[in-house]
Amino acid sequence: MQHFAALLLLLELTGQAAPASTNLVTDTFYDSQQVQTIQLLVRDPDLQRMQAALPERIYVPATFRWGKQTIENVGVRYKGNSSSQPHQQHKRSFLIKFNAFAKGKHFLGLKRVALDNGVQFGSLFSEPLITEILRDLKIPAARCNFARLFLNGRFQGIYVNVERIDQAFLEYHFNDPSGALYKVDEGGPGCTLAPAPHQSSSRQQQRHAFEPKSKSARRHARDVFTLISYINHTPAANFSDTLHQHLHVDTFLKTMAVMLLAGAFDQLTGWNPHNYYLYHHPSDQRWHYLPWDLDVGFADNAFRRIPVLAGWNAAWPIPGGPPRPLIVRIVENPELLARYRQLADRILEQHFRPQILLPRVDRLYEQIKDDLARDPFPHRRATNPEDRDYGTIVASIHDFIRRRYQTARSQLDTPGNPPGYVKQRLQPRRGPEPGKASSEDPSELRLVSQIADRVTLQWNDNAEGEAGHILQRAEGPQGDNFQNHIGKPGTHVSRISDPRIAAGKTYRYRVFAVHESANGQRGTGVSNVVTVRIPAE
Repeated sequence: MQHFAALLLLLELTGQAAPASTNLVTDTFYDSQQVQTIQLLVRDPDLQRMQAALPERIYVPATFRWGKQTIENVGVRYKGNSSSQPHQQHKRSFLIKFNAFAKGKHFLGLKRVALDNGVQFGSLFSEPLITEILRDLKIPAARCNFARLFLNGRFQGIYVNVERIDQAFLEYHFNDPSGALYKVDEGGPGCTLAPAPHQSSSRQQQRHAFEPKSKSARRHARDVFTLISYINHTPAANFSDTLHQHLHVDTFLKTMAVMLLAGAFDQLTGWNPHNYYLYHHPSDQRWHYLPWDLDVGFADNAFRRIPVLAGWNAAWPIPGGPPRPLIVRIVENPELLARYRQLADRILEQHFRPQILLPRVDRLYEQIKDDLARDPFPHRRATNPEDRDYGTIVASIHDFIRRRYQTARSQLDTPGNPPGYVKQRLQPRRGPEPGKASSEDPSELRLVSQIADRVTLQWNDNAEGEAGHILQRAEGPQGDNFQNHIGKPGTHVSRISDPRIAAGKTYRYRVFAVHESANGQRGTGVSNVVTVRIPAE
């Protein structure tokens, strides 16, 4: 406690807490040429509370300092699934919320600051590389740079300082935050922009993937479903004209190309239809697609089952995973497909040619190389246990960039006929089966949230180096009729939501981890069983 008080006194002597400065703009805070230094002071009992609550992520009081600005009584919590595992060894992401405990408090006009740990496939480099390219193309995208984080005076390592997509983002990038903003996080009905199943009651109409994130966005998301209707039901002869009336098409086509060439598979445009926002701009009544959480780029064969290079053709940009009607209809439309290929060719040569992109990677590495050498956490990605150090991580990104350019150049030069798409091998309701009981079995499966449109469960992840987890579900109060229901890729995952529930039903859940082996995917034993009863309408 004395150490904390001394540190707080030091901060008070070097810079008093102040309202958001009118002289410092957010461009300074997100300047990609600078490595920021951020200090957090959190009392030991609050740190212990935050740790003990995992996998739930709770806000605790903290003091935030950047430069000469010190702001007391802000909220801080761990951020993201990769930071929710109580016993994980990698660094944890942080989210700082300035108005968590005092309404109206902000920092340079920002309500939140996000510090991402960069332990996924793209390490610390994927997000800065992709967002820089998007911004070079005049596509609205989160600003970001690197930050050194000190927690109670102790160096916590290098983080990616990423702008949040919220009202401040809309004000900066669109000069008008009054439109409807929706977030698609973990998927759910409508996330692929396919029509959601018919729902008969007003309560059921809330079951969809689109979380309202602005005052003019509505829980029913009827404006989004109007867009979905245009995408799915407009006759082919009118599709291009209609799409241009309702969507910023060139911006979306450019984003498709960037995501594909960067291997950012965890998107609507990739294998997993989530991690995006939709913003309805009030000035022209058209939608913008805004990608986020871009830390999974520049890696092939992710989780040893997502064939980014072999399964994602630059000339025919339909990835594996569930069908995406918007992308399918773009590819089926000769005018839109030709426009996409024209843009993809230009983006490939101007931004992804190895002679251009490799020096960008090296410049980023040089920015933080000395700081990475003293990073107190493992110098490898959580998703890539074969990593030896950051040098091997950078070398693997170099290799991906070279191979991606070669394959994309060949595909765009000679498109040929549409290929047979290589689908993700791990599919819900089939695939790996549970194995024998062992110490790696998930434990303490429990229900943590039950609302009208989904149930959310958490467990203790006891496996090491797993490819992911599978949630099994059985209907009815008893029996052994469990089926694979939802696959959740990644190491240290301990939370999953089931959006496919029906009123009046009883479900039983259990979960097991999956490892890759020479003979294919191998399941651990199963967790305990949790029974959930969904109230009748």
